[in-house]
Amino acid sequence: MSRRKGRKRSRIGAKIPEPNENVTMTMGHKAIVDAVLTDTGLDVFLDGLKRTQGDSVGREVAMLVSNSAEMTGISVNRMDRMLEDPVIRKEYGLVSDARSIYRTIERIGRRSDDIVKFLGRVLKDRYGVGMETVFLDWTSLYFEAPPNDVVRFGYSRDHRPDRPQVNVGLGIDKDSGMPVGLTVMPGNVLDVTHFKETFDQIRHLLPENAMIVFDNGAYSKENSALLDREGFGFVTRLQLNNSDDSFVRKHTDDWVRLDDDIGYMRIDGSLGRTRYIYRSEKRREELFGGYRGKAERDYDEMEEIRSAVEKKKKPRKKHRNSNCFVDTRLSYRFPLDTMTRSEAIEHAVKQMISGREGLFVLVTNRQLTASEALDMYRSRNAVESAFRDLKHGIDWRPARCTSPDAIKGRILISFLALFCMSMLRFLYPEFRTKTAGSISEELGSFSLTVEVGKKGTRRRIWSNFTPIIRRLKGIKRPFPAPKAPGQASIDVFG
Repeated sequence: MSRRKGRKRSRIGAKIPEPNENVTMTMGHKAIVDAVLTDTGLDVFLDGLKRTQGDSVGREVAMLVSNSAEMTGISVNRMDRMLEDPVIRKEYGLVSDARSIYRTIERIGRRSDDIVKFLGRVLKDRYGVGMETVFLDWTSLYFEAPPNDVVRFGYSRDHRPDRPQVNVGLGIDKDSGMPVGLTVMPGNVLDVTHFKETFDQIRHLLPENAMIVFDNGAYSKENSALLDREGFGFVTRLQLNNSDDSFVRKHTDDWVRLDDDIGYMRIDGSLGRTRYIYRSEKRREELFGGYRGKAERDYDEMEEIRSAVEKKKKPRKKHRNSNCFVDTRLSYRFPLDTMTRSEAIEHAVKQMISGREGLFVLVTNRQLTASEALDMYRSRNAVESAFRDLKHGIDWRPARCTSPDAIKGRILISFLALFCMSMLRFLYPEFRTKTAGSISEELGSFSLTVEVGKKGTRRRIWSNFTPIIRRLKGIKRPFPAPKAPGQASIDVFG
């Protein structure tokens, strides 16, 4: 008896029901993607790229997009395993081997610009998206692949300078929040160079006197002159320069208050430019608090070093050279012996002050008031939110593609996933505040179970109708083009 108790168990006592052939899959993402591709006509456009045999390109892209959102990132290997099940293949309307997905990614990558332009035209003509104001911004996407003509080393916003990357440009319509532009360029291309590529892509969609809002990284005399020639307005942020510093010093008492936080000065420049210098009291106090925190940390570190030196101990490695091949003689001076801790910190804070604390500059080529220019630039957060959705809600990184076409196709799939979720928020204002991550999580709960009977009969069981799915159920096509968000719906159960 004791020997039996001492044995190690080789099995676990799991209570599992009798196995069956039933298959359960999430269907929320597929329902939304199918509806958006059908209602925009993108499925028909994609089928025009079809080769002479094989599955519909539109269906393959729908599967790629829905799984990109569902799994937070494309894994074609996982799709290979998933599509081995004939029940799943039938639900997606696919027949061919999953390997064709690789070719489809490259195929749509070659036509990425055409696909994005097609969607932009549909948004304008059918959905009434005006594009009076468009936000442009750029980010980087690193790759787990060797460098090539497109994947290059450059400044990494992902803090991965050890990985090659591409630079991605995005255009977002201000009023609808819909993505209207997507461009991909090598990872060593700067925003100021990438600007023209992104602008040229959306140029045909813009009405007269449209406004372009972008950050200072893309500003140059050439880019601003391009917008002037095309007749478009712009608002952008600039770095402060010496003339701004001089102007602020001469007009210290001339700040005009916008509200309790923001004050401004106006400078009328050449070429019809208006330059606004703003001062944020809140940001100013935050910076002074940061200066004080650094001074306090540095003072405590100084005391630590001094204590080690007085006790004839080696300071911590970060305060000395740790290279075993270098003999270094370090000396330390502590010039603030005559000051108390608080006096020393105040002295250090004064040394850090540059006079630019809380200041920032916006420039525009239109007759905008200081309040209008500031509100327009602040609204640019929409494109920042789109990048957050792509990086954290849909997760387009890290990518593992090698050919230029596959890279563009991979990025386009994530863009289409963002487009579908943005369409949901555009047409249903009650979902406007939801992030891509929260939408994806809710859609992932909606599921379909295909119950396989003993004689091969099949019964489809839908479950977990979330608020989004319940809201969409029962809306029938066709519908009129909306004049404003919320005036049309998409049908997910056609």
